[in-house]
Amino acid sequence: MADGSCIAFFDLGDDQRAEPSPNTPAWVNHIALRVASQEKLLAAKARLEAAGVEVLGVTDHHFVESIYFFDPNGIRLELTIETADAAYMATARSTAHQQCAAWNEEKRARLGR
Repeated sequence: MADGSCIAFFDLGDDQRAEPSPNTPAWVNHIALRVASQEKLLAAKARLEAAGVEVLGVTDHHFVESIYFFDPNGIRLELTIETADAAYMATARSTAHQQCAAWNEEKRARLGR
């Protein structure tokens, strides 16, 4: 990748595709990678579509914009840019643990645990 990092994808050598869990929606399990600008996001979208890859988006999540596509192994990938201002992102980062704890409590109550 542009910053020198990498992601490894493994081929087990048996020509068998790893099948996702049937109870998990396709959008749940994915890898999100940040790109530097909206221009780079749009260029990636155009390059993927020119190569025949189906691309979902640009999707506006109100703090990021993203495109989504599947790699040849069926792994969902997301390319994204931050669109929120620094104050919004600072607040989101500072409340993330609290929001996660609240979600876990809500889930426990809903499941009767």
